[in-house]
Amino acid sequence: MYGESSVIDSSLMGFLVSLIRKYCQLKQIISIYWHTIFARLSNWPYLNCGKGVRLHKGLQIKQFFWQQGDLRITLCGKNKIGAYTVIQGSAKLTFGVGSYCCEYCVFGVNEKIDIGRNVMIAPAVTIRDTDHCFDRTDIPMRNQGIITSPVTIEDDVWIGHGAIILKGVTIGTGAVVAAGAVVVKDVLPFSIVGGVPAKVISSRKPQTDANLVQKFVNCEK
Repeated sequence: MYGESSVIDSSLMGFLVSLIRKYCQLKQIISIYWHTIFARLSNWPYLNCGKGVRLHKGLQIKQFFWQQGDLRITLCGKNKIGAYTVIQGSAKLTFGVGSYCCEYCVFGVNEKIDIGRNVMIAPAVTIRDTDHCFDRTDIPMRNQGIITSPVTIEDDVWIGHGAIILKGVTIGTGAVVAAGAVVVKDVLPFSIVGGVPAKVISSRKPQTDANLVQKFVNCEK
């Protein structure tokens, strides 16, 4: 009898755990669905969403009215924008199909940021196509305007936690940017970069591409 009771208790516990998991999963799905609808309605002038887009809570979209141009965000489909992400500026940001960013990311777009397909962006990543001018010392930097240059992130790129991508950078197909890296120069396809400023660490391609990567490394020295 004791053995049978233990089996029943174990089965009941397993059922309850499964039920709780399904409840939590359903709650999360409903929450995401609600926040997606709310974000799309409250930001409809700026957002153009394809199918399967998920917008998590706390998304902030800020048009810079002091800059010429209109903020336009195109999510081509099957995208996720993580919680408390900030998108600000006065130009066009595009996410290709299947690309996503996790929570607390920041996008500053005043010329153009183009993100390809199946790009993975980890939490707390910053991508900006803009810098402040600071050449003059006789007036405050805040009054010297900005300089912009487009950012392009090609397909199948992985950007690690807390990385910073600065203006004018192109990150090639299949590249990996290590956590905490600051990218100020173009990144070769399938290369792995890290550090401040980011430099080539390795390549995802076979030895056939080693010479190409080495040339890039030599140029950075």
